[in-house]
Amino acid sequence: MTVDLMVAEGDLVTVVWTFRGTNTTAGYGLPPTGARIELRGITVWRIVDGKIREEWTSFDDMQAARQLVSQLKWQLLGLLIVALILVWIFCRVILRLRLTS
Repeated sequence: MTVDLMVAEGDLVTVVWTFRGTNTTAGYGLPPTGARIELRGITVWRIVDGKIREEWTSFDDMQAARQLVSQLKWQLLGLLIVALILVWIFCRVILRLRLTS
């Protein structure tokens, strides 16, 4: 994570940050993909007696999803094709069983 900008005024500290990483472990329902992600966000802290008392953070979750999908689109398309083929085979088997009974 990189701090791009930090501003303090009164009891508030605002940080604009950039997160860069590679998806190397399972999480959020995804296996390790090796996909690289870069997100930009902003965090505001309210400081009281030298301690963070409140925090507000905002970033675009969908930006991460778009980056993952764009890097994994061919793998995802392959999985979709395999799923469609399996559904087609399953339907053919069910139809044959219904026709023979």
